[in-house]
Amino acid sequence: MEDIEVNEEDLLSDEEGNYAYLTFGGYLYTPSFLETIDKNICQNCEKCLEMCETRGVDEEGNVIPAFPELCNGCGHCVNICPSKGIKAAPIPLEEMIRRVRERKKEQDKAF
Repeated sequence: MEDIEVNEEDLLSDEEGNYAYLTFGGYLYTPSFLETIDKNICQNCEKCLEMCETRGVDEEGNVIPAFPELCNGCGHCVNICPSKGIKAAPIPLEEMIRRVRERKKEQDKAF
């Protein structure tokens, strides 16, 4: 995976304190990141796999990302799931900052 440079001072939050970003149109958008897939109700249709551009779900239906660079928060997987077994939610800004710091530590160790 290529390194992604994220500066803490560039991270924004919405009114509820969740991580958000400005869209190209200048609107504040709060993404909902992939959390879980309920395998008890999953129909194994693989529509989420086909829809996911960032591959936040592996071939066995497991949620991959610990850091949201794999899941971009678009919510398409949630919307396309016929069984409604996918859960996605915003990430509080404090949690995003913690993840950014942890990721930077991992990247520094690799070099």
